[in-house]
Amino acid sequence: MFEALNNIAAHTKRLITVLNDNEWSIDKNVGAIAKYFNSIATHPGYANLHEKASKFVEFMLGDGARKLAERVENSAKGLLLPQSEGPHNRSTLFEEFGIRYYGPIDGHDLPLLIQTFEFLKTQNEPVILHILTEKGRGYKPALEDPSKFHGLGKYNIETGETQATDKPTYSQVFARTVTDFAKEDKKIVAITAAMPGGTGLMCFKKEIPERYFDVGIAEEHAALFACGLAVQGLRPFLTIYSTFMQRAIDMIIHDMAIQHLPVRLCMDRGGLSGDDGPTHHGLFDIAYLRGIPGLVHMQPKDEDEFVDMLWTMANYEKGPIAIRYPRGNGPGVTPKAQPRLLEIGKGELISDGTDVALIGLGDMFTTAQAAKKLLEAKGLSVALINPRWIKPLDATLIEDIAKKVKVVCTLEDHILMNGFGCGVIEHLSTAGITTPVVRVGWPDAFVEHGTPAILRQKHGLTAEATVEKVLAQLAI
Repeated sequence: MFEALNNIAAHTKRLITVLNDNEWSIDKNVGAIAKYFNSIATHPGYANLHEKASKFVEFMLGDGARKLAERVENSAKGLLLPQSEGPHNRSTLFEEFGIRYYGPIDGHDLPLLIQTFEFLKTQNEPVILHILTEKGRGYKPALEDPSKFHGLGKYNIETGETQATDKPTYSQVFARTVTDFAKEDKKIVAITAAMPGGTGLMCFKKEIPERYFDVGIAEEHAALFACGLAVQGLRPFLTIYSTFMQRAIDMIIHDMAIQHLPVRLCMDRGGLSGDDGPTHHGLFDIAYLRGIPGLVHMQPKDEDEFVDMLWTMANYEKGPIAIRYPRGNGPGVTPKAQPRLLEIGKGELISDGTDVALIGLGDMFTTAQAAKKLLEAKGLSVALINPRWIKPLDATLIEDIAKKVKVVCTLEDHILMNGFGCGVIEHLSTAGITTPVVRVGWPDAFVEHGTPAILRQKHGLTAEATVEKVLAQLAI
C-alpha cells in the first residue's frame, strides 16, 4: 500500500481511490493502520455523519466560490477527523502523501455515494474516499460470523449452517497438533496472515494467545517476522495458504535459506482448492521451492503421517522446512498417540513390483493405490511408493525401483511443469537410468473453478487416466 501511495501524487493527476472499510480483511483487522481507521470512524463527529456528509456534498456541488467550498470541506473534516497537535492537525495519513482525503461516509447510502462520486470526478488531483460498510450486510448468518462467510462450500441458505463431516480436516489436525506441541514446548509460536479460521489456528489463538501472531494480509512481513523469531531461538510455524506463500519467496530465499533459519513453512491448500478457483489453487509451491538450496519439503499421505511430519518439523533445526497439505479431509487415518520422528529424505516402499512403479505423492497416494489394483487386474506386477519427501528425494529407493521396472509413474496434486515428477526425471537422468517416466498432474494452465472430482476427471488425475498413460508407455 505504501509503495503505491508514494507514487500516486508524483505520477498521477486524477485518480479516485475507494477505501472500503468494513473492519475485516479475512479475519478481523489487526495492527496500527486498523486502529487508525477505527479512530476516524469512531470519532464523536461521526454520530451524525449521514446528515453532515450530505450537506457537505450539497455545498461542494453548489454555486459557491472555490474558497467557500474549501472552507466547508475543512470544517467538515475538522469535525469528522481525530485532532492532533501541530500545524497539520487537519491532515490525514493520506494527505501526507499528497492525496486529498474525503470521508468517512456511509457506504450503504447509494444516493450519497453517487453525489460524492459526481463531485470527486471533477477534481484535478488524486483523492481517496473512505466509506464505511458492514461485512455480511443483509444476511444474518454472515453478520454473525463474517470470518466463516469470507469463503465456504455448500451451506444452508436459511441458517448459514455448513454440513458437518465425520472426520477432521487437515487444517483442523494441523492446528490441534501444533497447539498441543506448543503446550509442551514453550519455544513454539504460530504466525498467520489474517487466516486463523481458514488455517484452523483459532484454537491456538484461544489457548495460547501470547504466542499467536496474526500480522494481517502481509505474507512478506510474516515470513520476515518468523525469521526474526527463529534468530532468537524460537520455533515459528508460519501457516499460510500455498498460493499466498509465493508472495514471500524473496524472504524464504534471502532471509531463511541463506541464513539456514529453522522456520516451519506450513502450506495449507497445497494442491487443488476446489471451488476457490485459479487464485487459490495451491499448484505451484513445489515449483517455487524446489530450487532453493537446503530447503526441506514434504507431503503426507494421511493424517497419521501428517502428525509425524509436524513433529519432525518441530524438532528440525538445520534450516527452513516446508510441508504442503490439501484442503479438506484426508483418508481418515487416526494419528497415533505418540508421533515419531521421520528420517529426512527416506520414502516408504509399500509393495515391490517388476513392471510398473507408481509413486503417489501426498493425497494422490490413494489414486496410485486404485491404479495399482487396475493394473494388477491386467496381470502386471506393480510397485507402490509413498515418497513423503519432495526435497530431498529418496535417491536410493527411486533408483533401485526404477532399475527393476519397465516404466515409472509419478502422481502429484501440482502442475507438471517443474513439479515432483520433474524432480524424479532429473534425478534418474543424472544417475544414468533410462527407464521412462510417465507423469500425472495438472496441466501448464490456470485450472478453473469446480469440484475436485470434476476437475480431476477433466484433467486426467484419476486412476483410470493413470492406467491409460502407463499402458500407452508400455506399448511403445
